Amino acid sequence: MSKPFPTAELSRSYTPDSFSKTPAFDPTIKGNFDSGDPFSRGRFTSIPYLIEVTYNFQTQADVSLVEAFQEHVKIGADKFTWRQKNAVLGLNEDWQVRLLEKIKFQVETHLISTYSYTLKMYGKAVEKMRTAEYYVSDLAAGADLSDIPILVNPKAVTINSIGILTQGAPAGVDDSNTALIAIKDDAANVLVSKTYNTATQPPSSDYEDLGGISYASLNAGEHLTLSVTQGVTADLPAFILIIEYYYTS
Repeated sequence: MSKPFPTAELSRSYTPDSFSKTPAFDPTIKGNFDSGDPFSRGRFTSIPYLIEVTYNFQTQADVSLVEAFQEHVKIGADKFTWRQKNAVLGLNEDWQVRLLEKIKFQVETHLISTYSYTLKMYGKAVEKMRTAEYYVSDLAAGADLSDIPILVNPKAVTINSIGILTQGAPAGVDDSNTALIAIKDDAANVLVSKTYNTATQPPSSDYEDLGGISYASLNAGEHLTLSVTQGVTADLPAFILIIEYYYTS
């Protein structure tokens, strides 16, 4: 399966009332018994859906992300994960899908500096999102952690997001004393990293997503590791690392 659709990296989510899903076909097999009585049964145990959704008022940066993604999945060649998230309806689920056709990008009529496009997809809902948490104690100023194992699963998984929930206020973080948080896999690929400095301060008793995920797919038994690198005066508070993931079918 390919990397997920870049939902978290886009400046806007899809337009909620544009979403539609329809069974891709009727799997019913119909016939008659020797007695002439009709019978029917399902040809399959689950039914794929046709999904259509529109993204409006997307920036040029958004379009570039989606164009690169479309090239990556080779339009309909590769399966990928698309996330349906709608706070109003209480939806937060993932679909394993393929594109049915090329994505057409169109300039918005009422705001010509932005674009709209529609995804037409085919696939099924996948297992619900899971959350893992790892508690990092309050390190002394200038203290580091190096490649500490924080997650392993006996099944293949896809990482959806990684963030931190700090348990207090940071201190001493500036351009000369930065604080770096990095998450890697067993091959030392960096899934996500965040550098805090004078302009970008760590959250204070709050949650912050660390950014878009690269190398999101982990094999069964593969580890995630955490490294924290602090300058001499940089002092991150204790924090909880929160990892959202789902099993890869």
